[in-house]
Amino acid sequence: MNGDEPAQDPDRPPAGAEGDTDAALAAARQHHRAGRLAEAEAGYERILHAHPDHADALHLLGVLAHQGGRHERAVELIGAAVQRQPDNAQFLNNLGSAYMALGRTDEAAGCYRHAVEADPGSADGHFNLANALRGQGRADQAIACYRRALDIEPDAADVHHNLGVTLADEGDWDGAAACYRRAIEIDPSLAQGHTGLGNVYKKLGKPHAAVVCYRRALRIDPDAADAHNGLGAVLKDQGRLDAAIAAYRRALEINPRLAEAHNNLGNALSAEGDVGEAIGHYRRALALRPDYDTAAAALLHQYQQACAWEEFQALEPQADRMTEAAIERGGRPGETPFATVVRCGDPAANLRVARAASDDIAGAMARLGMQFPMEDRRSRGSRITLGYLSGDFHNHPTAHLMGGLFALHDRDAFRVIAYSHGKDDGSAYRKRLEGECDSFVDIRDMDHGQAARRIYDDHVDILVDLKGHTEGNRLEICALRPAPVVATYLGFPGTTGAGFIDYILTDRIVTPEDHAAFYSETFAYLPHCYQVNDHTQAIAGDRVTRAGCGLPGDAFVFCSFNKNYKIEPGMFGVWMDLLAGTPDSVLWLMRSNDLAEGNLRKEAESRGIAADRLVFAGGLPKDRHLARLGLADLALDTRVCNGHTTTSDALWAGVPVITIVGGHFASRVSASILNAVGLPGLVTGSVDAYAALAGELSHDPDKLRRLRDRLAENRPSAPLFDTPRFVGNLERTYQRMWERFVEGGAPRRIEVAED
Repeated sequence: MNGDEPAQDPDRPPAGAEGDTDAALAAARQHHRAGRLAEAEAGYERILHAHPDHADALHLLGVLAHQGGRHERAVELIGAAVQRQPDNAQFLNNLGSAYMALGRTDEAAGCYRHAVEADPGSADGHFNLANALRGQGRADQAIACYRRALDIEPDAADVHHNLGVTLADEGDWDGAAACYRRAIEIDPSLAQGHTGLGNVYKKLGKPHAAVVCYRRALRIDPDAADAHNGLGAVLKDQGRLDAAIAAYRRALEINPRLAEAHNNLGNALSAEGDVGEAIGHYRRALALRPDYDTAAAALLHQYQQACAWEEFQALEPQADRMTEAAIERGGRPGETPFATVVRCGDPAANLRVARAASDDIAGAMARLGMQFPMEDRRSRGSRITLGYLSGDFHNHPTAHLMGGLFALHDRDAFRVIAYSHGKDDGSAYRKRLEGECDSFVDIRDMDHGQAARRIYDDHVDILVDLKGHTEGNRLEICALRPAPVVATYLGFPGTTGAGFIDYILTDRIVTPEDHAAFYSETFAYLPHCYQVNDHTQAIAGDRVTRAGCGLPGDAFVFCSFNKNYKIEPGMFGVWMDLLAGTPDSVLWLMRSNDLAEGNLRKEAESRGIAADRLVFAGGLPKDRHLARLGLADLALDTRVCNGHTTTSDALWAGVPVITIVGGHFASRVSASILNAVGLPGLVTGSVDAYAALAGELSHDPDKLRRLRDRLAENRPSAPLFDTPRFVGNLERTYQRMWERFVEGGAPRRIEVAED
């Protein structure tokens, strides 16, 4: 609050004479300034006892009430002072501050507006009005008021800082950074200025600069909770989960009510597999901020991870309302596009969320003002330069699938560069990819602009993003358009919703022609299945046994090694019915977290199935996992989000997979895979047909054996695992994309036929 900090002498009551009253008021002010608040309050009240209409005493007693947290009383007292002096700018400013403390932003803005009309030259008045306008969501007017305050007082560090906050909220990162820099130039000890600048650098993909800023803030103020929270976010992005968790916990020790830190700690704990504690922090974040859509969406996904279906179903309508409200406001919803596609089979809804996220990215990158001219590239060279962009060039499903691709590219026609923004785990997958590309560029330490500049300078013709809207993506690089043609592929099962991506590499099963309205990209159809597979993938030669995997030796083994969040109650009910109808059978699942395992066992028991008929498998190296997979009799696919790599793995290990074809990309992948391996009969069109087929195969060993024999016969020659054949088709697709660009035309649907 901008009023005086009064004080008073209790031994000298005000007399009726004006001089005595002034002296009493001065004494009360002195007590106030010295922190002797009870004496100050007594002094003001004695003045008012003698002079009930004394405006200064009313005002200062209201100031004291405000400082003591009694904001309603402050409004009453200062409001009475304003009635006596309606144009007193100081009174009006302080009344506005009391209203702000009560969350009554509209009344506060009215007071501040009246104050600047009464005293147009008051920087404080314009600053206060700007803060209120920002609270009302009227950013443009707030920015104008901050700038007016700076015209009056150019070296007001707090005004520069708050202007930076507002510009950052509006996505003007360069403007925000300039304000923060000016604020800390004026006042180097302004910890929140360093924190704000760190937030901007993080948003711009400059993690190292962000860390420097956060650490400077913490040297100034070790108890700056926002700086600890920001530092944690950067550390998490760098994969340093333990350090990130420590930073978030420190932020919450300082400020247990910091909702964003609870949300971020939930994210880090989830990444470490501690779903139970993550849920607790998401719940706390949502309790602190009931409109916190990011926390609501994260909590919803954690309920999926935990197979906590009752809680999921209770929260889902609220999360959906938050998402729709954010999109209607023209903002980015808290739910990620990935979280949407794995729970919602409506491709129109998937597009809305993805488009909002991509529009936010595009807007932020547009403000960098970077331009990469492409006209001179239309006829350059005889070889097409491919740039593959991913954070998953390590022991990850993307690398598992693509392991055989890079070496097979025709080097007479293509030059191949990998741009890696993920960790180097030292794995054989990483080393193989590094060795089989013409160039392998680690861009982890480059910001978005620097990475885009490197891609442009490398003369990449077709940039292929392999992440889409999965965690850790850097779609910002694609938004800067550093290559003439930009495509999305493999990592994300749906549209990016991005106007800055030209093509999606796909097939006619996962994206039929009549789904085109739900995609921002142009379809580039590959023959057979869109998903590449590595025909050299090893299966461990070590002998594996059912006993060694905790499986009964003579049981019929159904398996589903999809992640737990893909399991939904309806499909789990089908699986329990299969166990009930197939004596001496078990269901083999992947262990993800203790909560999910416990919830699934309880759900099985509630359906009359003994908990020990669910067997959970831990993690293993990929070759050993493939070896144990062969112990299963039949794989059961999930419905809303199918197995992708999981389905290919089962087939590679010789295990048939039953699926249901759904209504969006994520629920149609297994259908595509099964068609490409020559087993279309395992694709069903309904839950009933799925259950019937699974029941039939589990009771007819001869039919199941013939099916497994057919899979074994098809595997070496079917398109699914013919990686050289796949790469040839992919290259013809790339050539068509490039020809279209050279011709000067807009992207157009592509479909290549095999030679």
